[in-house]
Amino acid sequence: MKEEIQNWLDNDQDPFSGINLLEKYCPDKIFVRLMKINPHKNKSKIVSKLAEIANLNYSERKSKAKGQTRKGKSFREEFPFLSSPTCPIELKALITDKFSSFYAYRDLHEKLFDCTTADECADTAAKLLDNYHENRMIYVELTYFKKHNSLLGKHPVFSHYRKIKELHNLSIKDLVLKQRQLQHNVWRIESEINKGDKPHLLEERNRRLEEKKIELAEVDRLLN
Repeated sequence: MKEEIQNWLDNDQDPFSGINLLEKYCPDKIFVRLMKINPHKNKSKIVSKLAEIANLNYSERKSKAKGQTRKGKSFREEFPFLSSPTCPIELKALITDKFSSFYAYRDLHEKLFDCTTADECADTAAKLLDNYHENRMIYVELTYFKKHNSLLGKHPVFSHYRKIKELHNLSIKDLVLKQRQLQHNVWRIESEINKGDKPHLLEERNRRLEEKKIELAEVDRLLN
């Protein structure tokens, strides 16, 4: 534990990675949830708490590092394999989602302070946490590949791509049946969304709808 936290303190101190360490080692779960609301704004608190948990003299560590200028790494510098032609397509597909979830998280955090009702606050907080977890899942996938040069494969995008690949092994008859099934799936999810009765499920439903539409488009392409 101490070595892991020390390594984080000595490197980029990414707030989201800090939250991950807090979830693993901080016994004060309320503190962790508060830090999740805005990891970037709470970075100094995250640093202090992790140093405290690991029993590290952070002020001493900072004085030893005095005079050393760290240049923050860009996203492509942190994960250079993303520019490689051999980078798995699933990981490249996650990049757009990562930035989308990050910006959505940031906007929702600002919106959280403008909520006027308890329901609006709860709905916004739920969406904020959804985008935070999405961002974290993607970061975990990228970090795992960087370390092991192999896919972790826990993010839903991997299941989605497997379904796309499996379509290529279907016969014409099976493709026609799959087309009907997917058309029904799209209709059903759109009906659920149009009802508007469960706003907390809207993001998940939109995600499933997009996946089904992509699968349907691939089936249509194969049949044509």
